[in-house]
Amino acid sequence: MKNILVLILPFLALSTFAQQSYEDVLRRAEVMPVFQECQEERYAESPYQCSMKQLYGHFLESVVVDNPIGKKTKCSVALVVEKDGSVSKVQIKRGVSVNMDDAAAKSELEESLNAKVLAKAKELSFKSPGYQNGEKVRVMIQFSAELSY
Repeated sequence: MKNILVLILPFLALSTFAQQSYEDVLRRAEVMPVFQECQEERYAESPYQCSMKQLYGHFLESVVVDNPIGKKTKCSVALVVEKDGSVSKVQIKRGVSVNMDDAAAKSELEESLNAKVLAKAKELSFKSPGYQNGEKVRVMIQFSAELSY
C-alpha cells in the first residue's frame, strides 16, 4: 500500500500544480465583464446578458465573406477578459459547420470562417472587466457567434 502511495503522490502534486496556473481566472464573478454600453432598457439590471447578445451580433456584422450565399452558421468562442478589459487565451471551442456539397470548398470555407472569428475575437476589448469582492479579476467567458456565409 505504501508503494502505491509513493507512486501516486508525485502525480497528485503535479496535477495540483497544473491547476494552480489557472486559479486566478474565474468562470463566474460577482460582476461579469461588460462588452459595450447597453442601450436596451430590458437589460438595465443584467448588463452581462446584454454583453452576450452584443457579442453574438458583433461577429455577424464584422466577419465578412466574399460572395455570400445567404446562409448562417454558428460557432462557440471562449476567451479570458483581463483586468484591463483586453482579451487573451482566445479559443474556438466549436468551429463553424457549413452546408455545401463540394467537400473541398466546404472545408476551405470553414477554415476561413474559423480563422476570421479567431482574428476578430483577439481584437475585442471590453468596456469593463469582471469584479470579485471589489477587485478587478480575470474572467473566462464562452459565447456563441453567428456568421453569414
